[in-house]
Amino acid sequence: MKHVLPLLIERAQAQRDRQAAAARQARQSAVQAESTLQRLGEFRGECLSRSAGAQLGRADGASLAGYQVFVGRLDAAIGLQAREATLRAGHADDQQQRLLQQQRRVLAFEALARRDALERSRREQRRDQRTTDDFAARAAAPDQDPFE
Repeated sequence: MKHVLPLLIERAQAQRDRQAAAARQARQSAVQAESTLQRLGEFRGECLSRSAGAQLGRADGASLAGYQVFVGRLDAAIGLQAREATLRAGHADDQQQRLLQQQRRVLAFEALARRDALERSRREQRRDQRTTDDFAARAAAPDQDPFE
């Protein structure tokens, strides 16, 4: 067991490190998607403030129809980006949960290694105590040399 645990710990740590990188990348992707969504919303606000209708009705019917199509497409893009941001945030949360599971696995192996080391130490102490007791018992015997 003492030879297997270090290998298990090393592999679990490597998996945890890979999962940490995946979680970090997923979180960055989610932040980027949210940022894009925010920029699209700001752009929509700017477009509405500069719209033909906001210019006190100085646009003709064709311009207004073209503007409405543009705003409709922009709204559709915002909707798609909102779904993408939600998906990426969910993926980032999943990756974070996997990272926590990997960390718990590493901690479990490390705890097992500590318990194993403690048990080996206790066995060694008991063995040393028996040796000491045997030596003392032989030393106390009147007809035996304690160094035999």
